[in-house]
Amino acid sequence: MEDGDIVSYAALAVSIFSVVTSFYFGLRDRVKVSTSCKYYPAHPEYDREHLKIRVVNRGRRVAVLTMFGGDTIDGRWQGEALGEKGAGLRLAENEFYDREFYREDVEAVAPDVESEFSRLWFEDSLGRRHIVKGSKGSISSLKHAKPL
Repeated sequence: MEDGDIVSYAALAVSIFSVVTSFYFGLRDRVKVSTSCKYYPAHPEYDREHLKIRVVNRGRRVAVLTMFGGDTIDGRWQGEALGEKGAGLRLAENEFYDREFYREDVEAVAPDVESEFSRLWFEDSLGRRHIVKGSKGSISSLKHAKPL
């Protein structure tokens, strides 16, 4: 192996390392939204039964959540704007937003139709919907819970 070959292979290795590193940091440098939902049964000293919904921005970029809503059992969807005057909710890196969802919130009431939510989601400023993990089962638990 000659000196020219060694230099060529070293340049190839550096180039491959550079591409892989750029790809890795490119994936990290974006909005990643993580959601969760937990059912809390009624407690006589604390609160009535409800769901605690949490959304966390796990990415490096600021996430702007514009809507909280859900899909209804009749195949439609319904949502409400987030933030002041519907401007959206800004979440920086590792910031979170908590929301409580009570039994009466399961009913999706709009001027033209009434239905029930089957699953919940948050929508960001790019129109991507982030499904709340565990929302289907938690809504079912909330609907069938016995009040105090």
